[in-house]
Amino acid sequence: MGAYDNKTLKLDCTYRPIGIIPWQHAICLIFSEKARIVEVYDTAIHSASQNFDMPAVIALNRYVQYRRHNLRCTRVNVFWRDNHTCQYCGGSFIPDFLTMDHVIPKSKSGKKIWTNIVTACKTCNQIKKDRTPKEAGMSLIKKPAEPTVDDIIKISRHVIVPEWKKYI
Repeated sequence: MGAYDNKTLKLDCTYRPIGIIPWQHAICLIFSEKARIVEVYDTAIHSASQNFDMPAVIALNRYVQYRRHNLRCTRVNVFWRDNHTCQYCGGSFIPDFLTMDHVIPKSKSGKKIWTNIVTACKTCNQIKKDRTPKEAGMSLIKKPAEPTVDDIIKISRHVIVPEWKKYI
């Protein structure tokens, strides 16, 4: 991986992950004394007169008020969260054979929210119909939940590098 491909994990002063940024932005935060380096990659950054360690993880010098990550509950994101696996039969499918299922059906006031939507294959969704899993005699493999920061990083297709693992 070239130096221009590297990203930096940004933490607040309590070491809570708050984002992934380009390494160039991380360098600017470090030189403006708004952040400090916590972990580095084995790669160096070269200027005309100096060499710098490539920041893998930085921590801001201030606390950042917690903001909910507003990852939308979309078909693509639900499939990513559930690893393209039907939450009823456990089968793994390509998106063309998957549906988003309301655990509590819309006909029973079920909402399109993370905790009520699961990935289901077309067959299981047709069997379940507009019933709850209990009414249909089906059980969920995993209870649906809103994605965590770690899930969001995976969904956004960022590779979690070894230098980040103890912070996520």
